[in-house]
Parts: sequence; C-alpha cells; structure tokens
Amino acid sequence: MILTLIGADDFAKDERINGFLEKALGERKNDPLARKIIFATDTNIPSIAEEIIETCSSVSMFAPEQTVILRKADALKAADTAALVSWLSTKPECSLLFEFEKLAARAPKKTEGESTSGLYSALKAAGTIEKYDLPKPWEMEKWISTYALTHLGKRMDPAAVRYVSEALGSDSALIAAELQKIMLFAPETKVITYEQAKTMIVPQRDIQAHEIRDSFGNRDAKAFTKKLRELLDNNTEGVSLVSSLFHFSVRLMHICSMLEQGLSPKEIAGKFGTNEWLFCTKTNEPRMAKNWGKPLLCRVIKRLGELDYEIKTGKCESRMSLELSLAALVVR
Repeated sequence: MILTLIGADDFAKDERINGFLEKALGERKNDPLARKIIFATDTNIPSIAEEIIETCSSVSMFAPEQTVILRKADALKAADTAALVSWLSTKPECSLLFEFEKLAARAPKKTEGESTSGLYSALKAAGTIEKYDLPKPWEMEKWISTYALTHLGKRMDPAAVRYVSEALGSDSALIAAELQKIMLFAPETKVITYEQAKTMIVPQRDIQAHEIRDSFGNRDAKAFTKKLRELLDNNTEGVSLVSSLFHFSVRLMHICSMLEQGLSPKEIAGKFGTNEWLFCTKTNEPRMAKNWGKPLLCRVIKRLGELDYEIKTGKCESRMSLELSLAALVVR
C-alpha cells in the first residue's frame, strides 16, 4: 500500500501515520526492525530515493516487508523526485507512506528545456492521496470542542474553548498537547472550565484579539484608541495586533456573507462551531458585522495587509505611525 498525506495539519497527519503503522505492523508498529522512518531533510543520506527503494525491497526479520515512512517529503531533491516517479510507475508492491506539507496536483509551467516532476500524478496512480488542511481560523473553536469530546471524552466551557483558540491559534498539534496537559493534572474533571484553561495553558501567541476586537467590532473609536495605546504601552508587537485585527475582519466578512445569504445568527454560530450565547448575545458578532458592512471590511482587510507588509519591511518604524495607522481604521 502506498499512501500520501498532504497538508499543514500535523496533528491529523501524525494520527493517520500511527494508524497506518498499526494497520501495517500491528503489535510491531514501534519495532525499528519492522519499520523505517526517513526524513527528506536528512543530509547524511546520499540519495533519499535509493534509500526508499532499497528499504521497500528488503525484508524485515519480523515481517515480510519493511514499512517505510518518508517525512518532510517537500524537501525532496529533483534527482530523487525523478527517480521516485520512475520507480512508482512500475506500481511496486510495498508498504510506503509519503508526508508532504504541500504538493501541487499540477507542476508549475517550466521554461523551454525543463521538465515537470509529475510526482503527484505518479503517487495518485500508484496509491492513495489524502488531504489534511488546517481548520480555518473561524473553525478552530468547533475543532477544539470536537477534539476534547472525541479524544478526551470531555466537554469544554464555551469561554474555555475561546480562550484556547485565542491563546494557541490554529496549531492543532499544540492545542491537542495542551488539552492533554489539563487532563494530566485534572483527570477527574468532567468539564474543562475557563479557569482550568487559563491556569494551565500559557498563550503561545499574543492573545490580544479578544481584548481589542470588541471596540473594533463596535467601531467605538474612543475605546479602540484607548485599548490600542494600553497594548502598545505593554510592548505588544505591531505585527500581532495587525494579525489579530486581520483575522477578526475576515471573520466579520464571512458573517456578512452568510447574513446576505439569509442565514440567521443562530445558524451562523452553528457554522462556526461557537457558543450561540457568546456569539449572538454577549459579543453579538452579527451586529458587529453589520456595523462595518462588506465594502468597508474589504478596504480594512486590504489596509491591514499593507500594514503587515510595511511593518515587516521596516517602512512603519515608529510607534506613532503604527498607532495612527491602526486608529485610522476605526476613526472615520
């Protein structure tokens, strides 16, 4: 069996790899003599392709064939890619898994005299391709709730779900590890509370979105500029603020689109997988979306993208210019 995993969701890919090894090797899934894990980034291996082909052709002491896992396959060199394409065209009988973050279905156009790799087509013809994309930012709360229920057997308070989403972003592997940490210290808990999440999970990224987005969503210029100055006084990085506002603006844009399609706020909360009371009553994000409207949100999102570029390229060096640029989004 030849299986290819493509996507940025490392947690889901790791789960699938474990399942692949268990199906192929059973109790021997952790036996180094029955499996071989190769990293395409390993500079100590002269030819990754030759290593894979040779290992797939060998026989383990404890299995009729060795199972091979190629991690970080994005780093394959052109020569290795060409050799693998040629080998895969023979439809080899082996137990092999490729793990990619990105692999285009169609190779980009090349200049005259160059050839395309055709690796995607070769992998598809020789086996199965599965996609593992990260959940979108507005889907993370639903993903967290589902993971806690299905993998940990625990429900989570809506406020705890939102805190974890804001604190850890869209890194599913990190979120899973942090929730498992809560279970390690509080195994008897029936519901993961906001207090537990805040006590045991340290933000891995600047958790400023929930602090500034209320005044931003309400287009309250006075409250927004006050909170903005407070965050900057506490050394919050401009990139983090711009990123928080960008993601929230995109979320409001999605809400606007769904409202135009005739969906009710309750239905939109279900689509996002967020708590209905928090979404419709406490923060009232549908009202925030209406406060802005799609045309203005398009301009704000474009401007935030420009600000992100300006900060990273050093064109927005002073705090004053950053503060004025961000304040101008709301002060209209």
